[in-house]
Amino acid sequence: MEGKDLNNPLGIPVGWRILELGVRDDYFDIWKRIREHAPVHDAGEGVFLVTEWGLVNSALRNPILRAGSGISAAFGQDSPVESVIRNWLMSLNGDEHRLARGLVSRVFAPRSLVALEPVIRETARSLILPFVESACGAPTDFVAGVAARLPSEVVRSLFAIDAAEWARHVEPLFLGENVHLQHGFAAVQGLTPYFQDMIRNARGRVTGGIVDMLSSADKQGDCLTEAEVIANSVLIVTAAIDTTAGLIANTLWELMENPGAAERVEADPALIAAAVDESLRHCPSAPSSTRRTPVGLELGGVTIPAGSDLFFSFSAANRDPKKFADPEMFDIDRDASALLTFGGGAHFCLGAGLARMEARLVFEELFAASRDFTLEEPVRWRVNNPVVRAPEKLMVSCRAH
Repeated sequence: MEGKDLNNPLGIPVGWRILELGVRDDYFDIWKRIREHAPVHDAGEGVFLVTEWGLVNSALRNPILRAGSGISAAFGQDSPVESVIRNWLMSLNGDEHRLARGLVSRVFAPRSLVALEPVIRETARSLILPFVESACGAPTDFVAGVAARLPSEVVRSLFAIDAAEWARHVEPLFLGENVHLQHGFAAVQGLTPYFQDMIRNARGRVTGGIVDMLSSADKQGDCLTEAEVIANSVLIVTAAIDTTAGLIANTLWELMENPGAAERVEADPALIAAAVDESLRHCPSAPSSTRRTPVGLELGGVTIPAGSDLFFSFSAANRDPKKFADPEMFDIDRDASALLTFGGGAHFCLGAGLARMEARLVFEELFAASRDFTLEEPVRWRVNNPVVRAPEKLMVSCRAH
């Protein structure tokens, strides 16, 4: 609801409808206004917006808080995928969370990432070269050609799924001209029966991928239920593709919006990692996280009743002038250690290292093959996934080296 009234002086959507802001071009201006109005703002319907860096950082690490309701709210509390979301890692607490996280974390261990790097680089190169060839002749969509396709191929290899099978069952949920028109829960809804069938058909048979890891017991002999294996398989695919594709697309968009930074990165590939990190701060593809309050507490001078939801805006916190000098500026010389985009505490994003590596390798290959990138059409922001902020497409032209 945009009309201002005494109960809504900012004129922002009420409650979980705050997620509707993600498609707006004035998105960051709105979050700046919210942060300046009140670092902790009662958005109504039991949702409190937390926007100041210090408050977000400390709350993320507060062991009292529980997993939030943000994903369920985004897709609809009574949506067809609610039971899947309830069983995946981001929705679990306590021993259930520690068990699931321990099993999932093996996929993203540093040693595993080192082994993946040559494969990811080769995949990135195989996508970049045809993209550059096309973009040198006519505007070409970087999202469909590279940004979404690379993480899709990486996660396919992690699950050890045959390429033809992946193309038939999974790719249509994430790739294609009209994917952005699908409802946000379409991918979750499509993946759930696929993994149900895979897990039930694979009983007693080693597949060599993530499903095997999730299905095995930990050192104490504890293991996930079938529902939790399915849910976390769905989570890994959706998160690994959507947010990483958004990171890659947002980084190129940022560089095209900031030609001085782009020129420096083109001239010195050692700056690519810094550009990726600054994109994570300045325009995060996963711009928020949530927690639930099992007891009443005070945050930023505001009394939060038990049973409330805290909505942490990384977009606002990452641009808090109390923490970052000239926060609205895209600055690749900035210290990235304070960015909050991957969360913090028990629910820190396990895929942070993999996402950063994929983005770095994409841009190393892109700048090795081409230069002078130009955005040929205005950006429209995705509407089908309320918890991701990324372009639907990036129509780009460039010149080859």
